[in-house]
Amino acid sequence: MRNMKTINLAIIILITVLLLNGCQQGTTPTQGTSLFPGEALTPFTTATITPTATATQSVAATETLIPTMTAIPISYTVKGSDTLFSIAAKNGLTLDEIKAANPDVNPYLLAPGTVIFIPAPNGQSVAPTQNLPVATPWPMTFSDPLCTPSRSGGTYCFAELLNPQTMMVDSLSAQFSLTDLATGEVLTRPALVPLNRLASGGTLPLFAYFPPPVAVNPQIGIELITATSVNLTGTPTALQSALVTVDQSGINISANGLSVVINTQAKFEGVEGVTGKIWIAAVAYDANGGIVGIRRFMSPGAVNPGEWIPFTLNIYSIGEKIDRVDLFAEVNP
Repeated sequence: MRNMKTINLAIIILITVLLLNGCQQGTTPTQGTSLFPGEALTPFTTATITPTATATQSVAATETLIPTMTAIPISYTVKGSDTLFSIAAKNGLTLDEIKAANPDVNPYLLAPGTVIFIPAPNGQSVAPTQNLPVATPWPMTFSDPLCTPSRSGGTYCFAELLNPQTMMVDSLSAQFSLTDLATGEVLTRPALVPLNRLASGGTLPLFAYFPPPVAVNPQIGIELITATSVNLTGTPTALQSALVTVDQSGINISANGLSVVINTQAKFEGVEGVTGKIWIAAVAYDANGGIVGIRRFMSPGAVNPGEWIPFTLNIYSIGEKIDRVDLFAEVNP
């Protein structure tokens, strides 16, 4: 009997131990017993790896676009609100990089319609898709282009553009070319157009600078790139056709004729309450009618009709003595 009691007690103790173990397993943290028993960590590991693999594939897909690109710099036609800084920023460039690619472009004379070159950012490729086809320009007439060597070995080229059409035109752009008659090598540079528009029968000066080296006595050419009827209809707005008056008394040519100071004022006549910015291009000519210097003024803010705006410009001749200065003007929004 004593032995039976001992066996029963042992059985009771064994059952108690087993029950206690079962209770302890029931209090184990639930991450070990989820909807996927025994695989608690596997789904999370797999989920972590998958996004990483997807991101890597995305980068590789972007890199495969490289063969469709070209390292040749592209051209860009300046719009009304563009600056060299904004153009550089949009193309992933620094201001110095875009200046270096366009040494003849004066940041203070960046007129809409000017064609500039966009270099490859940091020596990389540039997509050629920005070179969109342009419409055939309205025929314009050029004076014979004249070029003057600079002291640095480069060359300044000037010409005048005449509008023979019966309507006002805008979006003007052109390019100069210099051909080395000995080698056949051709250099081209975009022409700087100081104003946006050209009235019927009006003239407007153009110029470009070719950095050295430049061939001696090259053949000079000029080509019209764009010229469209203003507002696509040929009919200017009241602001575009506003008359600008400039006080001519403040133009003073130096005694040696190599510089001129323009210290005067301008205003425009227009619709009351319609404001605009006055743009003025000052052009210096020598005694033979050749252009020897150009500068431009833009009023810093909107001007009311009839309001006089003072301005100062300095022009230095790149060639012969300055004989006269002509002022060209327009009003822009």
